[in-house]
Amino acid sequence: MRLARKFTLALVLLAVAVIAGLQVIQVRRELERSALDMQHDHRLLGHTLAGAIAQAWQLAGEREALTLLNQSNRYQEQVHLRWVWLDGGPGTPSLVGFPPRLLATLRQGQDGSMVDPTPDPGFLHSYTPVFIGPRFGAIEITESLGEERQHVFVTVVGTIVATGAITLAFLVTAMAMGRRLVGEPVDQLVQLAARIGQGDLSARVQLPRQRRGDELTMLADAMNRMGEHLEETRARLATETAARLSAVEHLRHADRLTTVGKLASGVAHELGTPLNVVMGRSKMISSGEAEGEEVVECANIIGQQAQHMTRIIRQLLDFARRRAPHRAPEDVHELVTRSLSLLRPMASKKSITLEDTVPPGVMLEVDGGQVQQVLTNLVMNALQAMEKPGTVRVRATPERVAPPGDVGGPVGDYVRVDVEDEGSGIPANVLAHVFEPFFTTKDVGEGTGLGLSVSYGLVRDHGGWIAVRSEPGRGSCFSIYLPSGGTTCQAAS
Repeated sequence: MRLARKFTLALVLLAVAVIAGLQVIQVRRELERSALDMQHDHRLLGHTLAGAIAQAWQLAGEREALTLLNQSNRYQEQVHLRWVWLDGGPGTPSLVGFPPRLLATLRQGQDGSMVDPTPDPGFLHSYTPVFIGPRFGAIEITESLGEERQHVFVTVVGTIVATGAITLAFLVTAMAMGRRLVGEPVDQLVQLAARIGQGDLSARVQLPRQRRGDELTMLADAMNRMGEHLEETRARLATETAARLSAVEHLRHADRLTTVGKLASGVAHELGTPLNVVMGRSKMISSGEAEGEEVVECANIIGQQAQHMTRIIRQLLDFARRRAPHRAPEDVHELVTRSLSLLRPMASKKSITLEDTVPPGVMLEVDGGQVQQVLTNLVMNALQAMEKPGTVRVRATPERVAPPGDVGGPVGDYVRVDVEDEGSGIPANVLAHVFEPFFTTKDVGEGTGLGLSVSYGLVRDHGGWIAVRSEPGRGSCFSIYLPSGGTTCQAAS
C-alpha cells in the first residue's frame, strides 16, 4: 500500500496546491474589486457634491457652501465629508505628512486618494479637487476600512472552509481509488514475487478481468509466464543433472585451473587493494570495532570496492580497446582524501603515515573513479615499496608545462599530483620499464605488473601522463599530470 499512499498523497497535494492557488487569486480579485468599488463610490459622491458646492460658493458664498457640505454628512452613515484648503492660503491645514504626489495630482484637477493606517482599522481618504476662483481646495471623503476588513475575514474563512471540504472529499476518493486500482494489485504482485523467490514456482496471480490491458495486468501475466518457464526449466535441469555430473566435475576442474591462471596473471595485483579494503572493513564490522554510523560507512565502502573491482576487471579485459572516460567536475582534494581513507588501515599496519597537502578548490574535469584508481595504485605501490616505517606524501599543484615528446602537444595548464614514498627506490635499468604491461620486479604471486600500465593508460585517456623520478635508497616520486579545464581527451595509442 505504500505506492498507493504515495500516489494518493501526490494527487492530494497537487489538488490542494491548485485549489489554494485558485482561491488565493479569487480572494485577491475580490479585495481589488472591493477597493475599486469603494474608490468609485467616493469619486461619484465627490463629483456630485463638487458641482453643487462650487455653484453655491459662487452664488451664496463660502458659508452657504460649507453649510451644504455639512448637511450632506447627515445623510451619510459610512463616510464623513469636509472641506480642506490645499493652496497654502488662509484656512489651509498643516500639510505635513500629506503625500506630495497626491497634492500634485489634485492640483492638476484629478481625483486622488490615500490610506491612513492609524488609528486601527485605518481610513480611506478620497479627495475631489474644487477650484474656487483663484483658490484651490478639495472635498475630503473619509471612510473607515473596518467593513472592508470584515469582508476580507469572511472571504478568507469561506475560502479556507471550501478548500478544506474539497480537499477532504478528494482525499477520500483518491484513497479509495488508489487502493483499488494500485494498492491491491501491487500487494498481489509482491506476494507472488516473494513466493517465487522462496522457490514456489507454481505460484500464480489472477487480476480481475475488467483490468485487462493495463500495465499491472501485463506485469502479472509476464510474472506468471516467468513462473511457468522457471518451473519447466527446473524440471528439465533435474533430469539432466545426473547425466552431467561426471562431465561437469572434470570441466569445473579444468575451468578452475584456467580461471586461477588468468586471475593470477591479470587481476591479482589490481584486486589486491580493494580486497584488502573490503577485508579490513568487514573485520571492523565483525569485531565490533565499528559502531553506529561507522557500520553504515563500512558497508558503503565495501559496496563501492565491489563496484571498483568490477570496473578493474572490465578495464583489464578492455585494455587493448579503451573507452572514453565519463567526465565530471571533481575536486582533487576530495579524490585524494577518498583514496587515502581506503588505504589508511593498511598503512597503519606497517606503521606508515599517509600525508596529503592538497589545497581545496583545485578542480578537474575527469572520471573520478578512474583517477581514484590511479591514486590508489600509486599509493599502494608506495606502501609496498617501504619496508620500514615512514611517510607517503601526496601533493597537488597547478602547473604550466609542456608535455613530454611521447605525448606531444603545446604548453598548457595542468594539475600535477605527486605521490612520494621513502622506500628503497627504483634502479635506473628498471625505471624505463615500469609502465610496461606485466613488467614487475616482485616475487611470483606478489604482483602482475599491470598496476602501473593500467594507471598510465587511464591518465593518457584523460590527456595527461605520468612521470617518475627515483633514486635508489631515497625513495620514488610518481607525478600525475592532468589537464585542467576539461581539455579534450587524447586517446592512448
